Amino acid sequence: MRSDRQQAVLDAALALVEAGQPVTISNLTARSGVSNGSIYHHFGSRAGVFEVLYGDSFARCVAAMTPALAAGDTEKVVRDLAVRYLDWVAGNPGRARFLYDAPLTADPAAKAAAFAPIARWFTERVADGSVREFPLWALDPVVMGPAHECARRYLLGVLDLAGARDAVADAVWGTVAPLG
Repeated sequence: MRSDRQQAVLDAALALVEAGQPVTISNLTARSGVSNGSIYHHFGSRAGVFEVLYGDSFARCVAAMTPALAAGDTEKVVRDLAVRYLDWVAGNPGRARFLYDAPLTADPAAKAAAFAPIARWFTERVADGSVREFPLWALDPVVMGPAHECARRYLLGVLDLAGARDAVADAVWGTVAPLG
């Protein structure tokens, strides 16, 4: 569980990112009201703040998607995963922007642990043939690629995600639907 000080720093970092301002230690202290010594104590460095914020944002994103795993048949789950991802982006544009723009400082083990339920679900479906075979590394960049590209365009202000939901769900399902 995070302390109030840690959460204040993370909230300040996200607010700075959303405002397009540099996330410096001095800006974090000014925005959060937490001393720079406290920031170093809790996070070690500016990069440590980014790592925790990235991990927290990624975990929140995955948590928003995982209820789709109970949606029923395979096609419905895949479509629902894509739509839930888009809905999370629309509801959390600051965090989504941060995930796309942040330096790759996330702990790979923490990221894999957060994503494990979705990865496990796809692994099981590949094994039983209800989705076509693909390497697990391709799940994010290839399978979810249409969702990511539409999310990026939405964050740039050039795409309406509500109007894209069905097309994205179709594209994501088409990527993994069994051949034949």
